[in-house]
Amino acid sequence: MGKMLLRGLHMTIDSRSYIDAMHAVLAYSGLTSYSKAVLSGMTVTGFRFVVNRRLTSESATAYNWMAENFLAADFVGVTASQSAGFSFQPTFPLYQNQALFDVKASIDRGIGAVFWKERFVIATGYDDDEGMLYYDDGAGLGTQRIPYGEFGINRSPYWYYQVFEGRIKLDPVEVYKESLVQAVYKWETHDIMLPEIEYACGSEAYEAIKQALINHDFEPRQAYETFRCYAAAKGDISEYMDILQSFWPELGAAAEAYREAAISFHAVAEMMTEHGCLTELTDELRIQSLVHLFDGAQRAEQRAIDHIKTFMQERIDNRFDNIGLR
Repeated sequence: MGKMLLRGLHMTIDSRSYIDAMHAVLAYSGLTSYSKAVLSGMTVTGFRFVVNRRLTSESATAYNWMAENFLAADFVGVTASQSAGFSFQPTFPLYQNQALFDVKASIDRGIGAVFWKERFVIATGYDDDEGMLYYDDGAGLGTQRIPYGEFGINRSPYWYYQVFEGRIKLDPVEVYKESLVQAVYKWETHDIMLPEIEYACGSEAYEAIKQALINHDFEPRQAYETFRCYAAAKGDISEYMDILQSFWPELGAAAEAYREAAISFHAVAEMMTEHGCLTELTDELRIQSLVHLFDGAQRAEQRAIDHIKTFMQERIDNRFDNIGLR
């Protein structure tokens, strides 16, 4: 029986994505010194752009967590272990016990862990006597507690956790280059795990957004949550590309284009609120303005991708028909 609390390990919400949790744990443990924006770019997380065609709020987390969260760590040379499944399976109590063992062991190493509790959150401590796991979800409520027996039981039937184990030194320049290749892949390729009738990815995500707005086929509050998440992600990528521009001035036009896209997304988020309260978006003129902003953001991102493809042409061509291969 034991007790451990990693004091000072806290999470802040920006993009409301995995990267918020990942950065909190890695930065606290010293496994990364990168800013959240740079980590978002290097892990390719910030380049992912997926929307449900009805703009539901789960859009930003609609992807294969096991594959992409593992790769996110791998891209920056962080070794990681993870597991996931469904809480309704009869073997769930066994997995739950193993998950708690792994998470607690990671906390004992001073690292913390990432797990899913209606969103990605971080484990910050535990108390065996009380049977409680401590966590922070970034909502500003400080350290919260969840009984061991409730770990992995969510509104949805999915459970997930990830622990980080160590770091392998990589050449950051090579990581930057690979992230650019993956950015092109994310922009041009639909995620095979998602049915196209329900989801759109990359460039097509913009078309889906505009169509949903024009047809009024969305719920304003959920759409706002989706756009707010991506406004933060686009801001991260804009900051990331500014840094890459300092290495390769040839990327200046791409950096400027991502900056334009980020500005458009922030304008969208502001337009959908009024004095801090979400509007119902019944004004047709406002809908047209939103469509115009997304149109501009789409054109800007396409320019950015075109510049990246020119800059990375040799490496992309060497991937032949699948530039997603690493």
